[in-house]
Amino acid sequence: MTTFALIGDPVQASPSPAMHRAAFRALGLSHDYTAIRVARDALSDELPGLLRRYTGLNVTTPLKEAIVPLLDEVDPVAGAAGSVNTVVLHGERAVGHSTDGAGFLAALGAAGIEPTPPRAVILGTGGAARAVAAALAGAGSAVLITGRTAASAARLARDLSVRAIDEAAVPAAVARAGLLVNATPLGGAGHPQASPLPDAVPLHPSLTVFDLVTRAGPTPLLARAAAAGCRTVEGVAMLVEQGARSFELWTGRPAPVEVMRRAAARALDHAGVPA
Repeated sequence: MTTFALIGDPVQASPSPAMHRAAFRALGLSHDYTAIRVARDALSDELPGLLRRYTGLNVTTPLKEAIVPLLDEVDPVAGAAGSVNTVVLHGERAVGHSTDGAGFLAALGAAGIEPTPPRAVILGTGGAARAVAAALAGAGSAVLITGRTAASAARLARDLSVRAIDEAAVPAAVARAGLLVNATPLGGAGHPQASPLPDAVPLHPSLTVFDLVTRAGPTPLLARAAAAGCRTVEGVAMLVEQGARSFELWTGRPAPVEVMRRAAARALDHAGVPA
């Protein structure tokens, strides 16, 4: 049986296995998909064995940047972002792709939101933040990044030719933005009641808030944004869109996106806890 895997840490609550298994069944493919916990410091040792056992991989936090130099090839989109979330095997060559950015823009479009806001603020500097920042900048948005440390934000800004801002500049940046993206883990598993945005930072009704955290129900940030009259997009929307693009890279077949959407929603509802 052909098997694919999600690697990262944590992965135990991810809806991706249910989502991809449903897609395989819908197309009559005898494939399977599993989730494997791989710590960042174990990736270089474990990756060769994973590439022997599985036909393709999805990559999640905290491995999206760390895996890049370990692959035989990285496609231009993933190379520009410095982030890989999908690995495709071509013979013995492992090729890295990033479907996160395209999935993010598609999720915005599916929600009826302009996919290229004039100004966007991204909270976080990890692999997902990199992919989203690269996609938005490539589409013509002015992108502002802030992170836990000034150094990480400055490095991302330098790599992607976007602008880093410090914590003091966030309120003014959000006030002028059309889109706010949470690309941190706050609000997800391990931090279900946390928000990446201080309560003192006001939100305005013309703002769209997209939280990349995938969990059952709205995150604290999305609940606050909805109360402020903002348009909101949950992380599962991006999960489905990026997953559909991974599916197509692996199989060469059009992904059954609605099947994947329903399966992801059922998995999250069944879990009943942030995922």
